[in-house]
Amino acid sequence: MKKLLIILPIISILFSTDYSSDIQPIFDANCTSCHGNSAGLNLSSYDNVIAGSNNGIVINAGDASGSTLYQRGEDGRMPAGDNPDLSDADIQSISDWINEGALESSSSTVDILY
Repeated sequence: MKKLLIILPIISILFSTDYSSDIQPIFDANCTSCHGNSAGLNLSSYDNVIAGSNNGIVINAGDASGSTLYQRGEDGRMPAGDNPDLSDADIQSISDWINEGALESSSSTVDILY
């Protein structure tokens, strides 16, 4: 049982989504031309994303389907205009990141329970 308590957190770290390498590049490629410091939402950094928009938070950590940011990409409302929709892989990455807690870094400490 002790081995299982140690292995499960390690596995979740290995397969978690990293904001800097997985999420920010999606925003940089698809979102920050409009939401870099305008339209009431700044997606140019983790701190800005977490701060939300003029209308409030856009991320409900642990709940992608309840997060405005995810909803707007998933339903095709963003990116707006003639810009192509986010790919299914990008939408899934954003969903995974939010559902994993919307952390800035995928690294964390592992407590060993005895």
